[in-house]
Amino acid sequence: MIHDFEDIKGAVDTVIIQPRAKKDNLFEIGTKGFYENPFTEVLAYLLSEETDFKHRSLLIRSFLESIKDLSPDIIESFELELKVQTQHHTLGGNYIDLIIHNSKYVLVFENKLNHWLANPTDDYEADIGARYTHLTAVFFILSYYPVPTPVHWINIIISDSFTAIKNNLPTVLNDKWDFYVQDFLNHYISVTKMLMTKDEFGFYSSNFSKIIAAGHKVSEFISEVAALVIQKFPDGVIKRTADHSSWGDNHTKAVRLYPFQTSDNLVLVFRSDGQFSIQIYYYQNPKDYLSTLHELVGRSDYQSWKEGSVSCFARIDGKVFNAVTELVEESFIQINKMMDYYGA
Repeated sequence: MIHDFEDIKGAVDTVIIQPRAKKDNLFEIGTKGFYENPFTEVLAYLLSEETDFKHRSLLIRSFLESIKDLSPDIIESFELELKVQTQHHTLGGNYIDLIIHNSKYVLVFENKLNHWLANPTDDYEADIGARYTHLTAVFFILSYYPVPTPVHWINIIISDSFTAIKNNLPTVLNDKWDFYVQDFLNHYISVTKMLMTKDEFGFYSSNFSKIIAAGHKVSEFISEVAALVIQKFPDGVIKRTADHSSWGDNHTKAVRLYPFQTSDNLVLVFRSDGQFSIQIYYYQNPKDYLSTLHELVGRSDYQSWKEGSVSCFARIDGKVFNAVTELVEESFIQINKMMDYYGA
């Protein structure tokens, strides 16, 4: 699919930058991210009568209430009686991830955490119909992202469901199971999705190819700005450039220019607010050279600090460039100062 510049610009203009916080926990490390069996077994244990989690009844009610298609009668029945089974072996030789049942209802869950749905759901329905003829059955797909579901099946977004559970559980953590359950819930709650409205989520879904194309355009833009700086010098003066990289956060980008074969360099910083800045790195011992170098780059425009054995300088807060031409001109000045300093 090909999009012109105005298409991409229109898509990017509507993007709201939202941070995604991530922290390691037992489930990130022990389950390799989104393996389904550990997820199913942990959820089943927490819902079961055998659990040591003291807020089981609250978790059951919160979980079932988070499923908008369940009637109050179904929810109340499971508060009184709930049995759990995982990896249920069907008559057709397949396995159903999770079944919750009591004397009136059976809830069937297939978990699709991070890939497409390609399960024999017809076999699942036939098996449940044959073995639980006296119970009313409801079928669910538990997924991390919305997925197309077969007829008679209901899609549950785990992030939404677990957010509702977390909001209902006590905030005071008194024992190890409180911490364990909190980590379990947090692992499957998408911070970014929690911050999105339904309209925002729909926008990203329908404009994904344009967003990817815009990312490529950003890389091209950074390369072209670096080329504008390099072109101001005779061929071969700028020895190399480093690959584009994140700088400080996931939305700010940067590229390094090296005037020598040494590690001394100047960094062009492309900020997430649409402005530009510069950072300069002299590989000279700050203890002996920082003050002298600070005078060279300009005390009124740059702040200094030491980073190991490197003398570092960055634009003073608020002293940013609003135009590429300003960034290019200042880069040209600072690289020339660096070359004069080293006698290049």
